[in-house]
Amino acid sequence: MASHPIQSIPIYRFGVFQVDLRSRELRKNGIPLRLQGKPFQVLIELLHCPGEMVTREELQRQLWTDGTFVDFDEGLNSAVKRLRAALGDSSQSPIYIETVSGFGYRFIAPVSELVDDNEPEVKPKLVPEPKPLSVAQLSIVPPRQFSWKRSAPWIGLAIVIAGAAIFAVFQWSHAASTGSVPIEAIAVLPLENLSGDASQEYFADGITDEIITDLAKLGGPKVISRTSAMQYKSTRKTVPEIARDLNVGAIVEGSFQRSGDQVRVRVQLIKGATDQHLWADEYDRNLSDVLALEADVAQDIAQHIRLQLSEKQRQDLARTHAINPQAFQDYLQGRHYWALRTEESLYKAIEYFNRAIQEDPNDARSYAGLAHCYIVLPMMTLTSQADAVEKAKNAARKAIVLDDSLAEAHLAIAEVLLYNDWDFVGAETEFRKTLELNPNYSTGHQWYGEFLSLMGRHEEALREEQAALALDPLSAVIHHQAGTTLRDAGHYEEAIQQYREAVKIEPNFLMAYEAMSWAFRRQGKISESIQAVRVASPAFAFGKRDVQEVVREVDSLQSAYNHGGMPAYLRQCLQAHNHGMRAHYYLARDYSELGDRNAAIAELTSSYQNHDIEVLWMLTDPELNPLRSDSRFQRLIRAIGFPH
Repeated sequence: MASHPIQSIPIYRFGVFQVDLRSRELRKNGIPLRLQGKPFQVLIELLHCPGEMVTREELQRQLWTDGTFVDFDEGLNSAVKRLRAALGDSSQSPIYIETVSGFGYRFIAPVSELVDDNEPEVKPKLVPEPKPLSVAQLSIVPPRQFSWKRSAPWIGLAIVIAGAAIFAVFQWSHAASTGSVPIEAIAVLPLENLSGDASQEYFADGITDEIITDLAKLGGPKVISRTSAMQYKSTRKTVPEIARDLNVGAIVEGSFQRSGDQVRVRVQLIKGATDQHLWADEYDRNLSDVLALEADVAQDIAQHIRLQLSEKQRQDLARTHAINPQAFQDYLQGRHYWALRTEESLYKAIEYFNRAIQEDPNDARSYAGLAHCYIVLPMMTLTSQADAVEKAKNAARKAIVLDDSLAEAHLAIAEVLLYNDWDFVGAETEFRKTLELNPNYSTGHQWYGEFLSLMGRHEEALREEQAALALDPLSAVIHHQAGTTLRDAGHYEEAIQQYREAVKIEPNFLMAYEAMSWAFRRQGKISESIQAVRVASPAFAFGKRDVQEVVREVDSLQSAYNHGGMPAYLRQCLQAHNHGMRAHYYLARDYSELGDRNAAIAELTSSYQNHDIEVLWMLTDPELNPLRSDSRFQRLIRAIGFPH
C-alpha cells in the first residue's frame, strides 16, 4: 500500500462523523472526539479505500514500523476495538468497520470527500494532547477483554409530539453525541497493569488512587473511595453490576503501562446502567510528569460528566510540578501498605514514606501519609502513644508548611489536636477545613464523625458516617466506625449490623468483633459478648501471651457468668482487662458497673494522667453513667476540656 497524499482530500464524511486530515480530528455532529495514535491512523487507512479490504499485512507495513517490539496482532486488535468504541460500532453487527476474518478489515459505510473551502466548519478547540510515546519506547497491548466492548450501536426513531418534547429530545441527543452527561456519582476502577511486570501492580493501583483523589477534590459528583473501588480489581462483574453495587451512574476503567521512565494511561468513561461508552482517551508522560497526567485525566473526566470547574480548581489542577520518580514510587508503596491497615503493613508504610521523604524532602503527601500511620499505630499496636503522636504532629506540621491545600495534611493536624492536645475547637476547625478541600474524602468524613460522637453530637456524627459509607461502601474500617458511632448513640442492633458488614468484607478484621462485644454487653447479651471476644482473641495475643492463653481467659468469663451472674462476670473482666493495652480505662468501666466508685475514679484518673486515647470516651460512655453525679468525675470532664 502506497502512502496517501492528504492535501487534495482534507475531510471525509460518513454518517454523523467527519475526519479532518489537516487537523487530525474525528468529529461527531461537529463535536471533536478524542481519538489519536494508532486507532486514528487505522481509520485513515480504511477511509482511503472505502468498500475495499485492507489486509493486516498492509496495516502492519504502513503503521507498525520495523524494530518495534510491540506485539502487532495485539496492537492492531486493540486499535480497532478503540476505534469501534469511538464510533459506537460493533464487530458483531458492524455499521462502519467489517472484519474480514483472518485477512483484514473493510470500511463498509458510504464515504464522501469534502474540501474545506466548499464547506467551512466551526472547529471547537480541544485541550492540547500530550505527546505520544514512540512505539520504540512503549509496547501497546490491549486492555482487558471486556474493556473496549462497551459501546453498541443504537438506532432510534424519534416521534415529535410537542414543542417541549422536541426540546427534551434535542437536549438528550446533544449530550449523547458529545459524550458529556450529568453524573451524580462515579467510581474509578483499578487500572489494569499491562506492563508485563507484576511488581508494577502497586504503581497501577497508586495511579488509580491519585486520579480518585484529584477527581474527589473537585466536588460535584460523589466519587467512590479507593478501598471500595479496589474490591473490583480483576473482577468478572459487568459494569452495570458494579454500578448497582456502588450506586453510581458512571464507571471509569482503563489500563496502565510503564516502560522505563515512560508511562501510558488509557481510560474510558462508561454509563453505569447501560454499559454505554461515553468517552475514552490515552495519556503519555514521562514518569517525572505523572502528576500532570493525573490532573489531566481528572479534568477530562470532569468535563465529560458536566462538572463546571471554577477558575481556582482549574488553576489547582494546572499547578503541578516535576517529581522525583523514585520518591513517587516509594510514596505509592507507602499508600499501598497504609491501605491494608494491619500492624505489619503500617510499619512497612512508615518505611516507604520515610524513604520518599529522604529522596524528596519537599513532598507534602509523604509527610501526610507518615502522619496518618503514626496516628493509627498506637490504636493497633503496643507502640508508645506519646512517641507516635509526637511523630504524627511533626510530620503533619511539615506537610502543612509544604502544601496548605492538602486535605490529608489538615486531617492529620485535626487528629493530633484531638488526641494529643485535646484542643476540640481547633480539631473541629481542621476537620471542616479538610472536607472543604476535599468534600469526597471518605476518611475525612469518617474521622470527623468519630470526633462528633466523642463530643456527644450523635445526629451529626451519624450523618458524617453515612457520608463516609456512601463514598466507601466496601470499606471494613468505615463500617466499623459507623458501628461504633451507632453503638455510642444507643442504636445497638444497627451497630451490630455494621460490625457484621465489616467482617463480611474483611473476615480477619478482629477489631470489629471486639467493638461488637461491647454492643452486646450494653444490651445485656453477655454470652454473645463473650463469643465476640473469643473470635477476637488473636488480637489480644501480644507480649508473652499466646492465643490459647487468651482463649482460656475468655472461656473463664463464660464460666464465671454461668455460675455467678453479672457480678462474677465483671470481676473476671477485671482480671482479663488487667492484661490489656492501656488497661486503666477498661478497668474503670468494670469497677463502675460493679458499683465501686472509688476504684473506678482512680482508674479514670490514671487514664487521664497517661493521656490515654480511651479517656476521650468519658463524655458519652454508658458504662460510666453510675459515676456522672460524682464531683470527682465532673472535675475530670472539666480537666479534659470537653465543651459544655
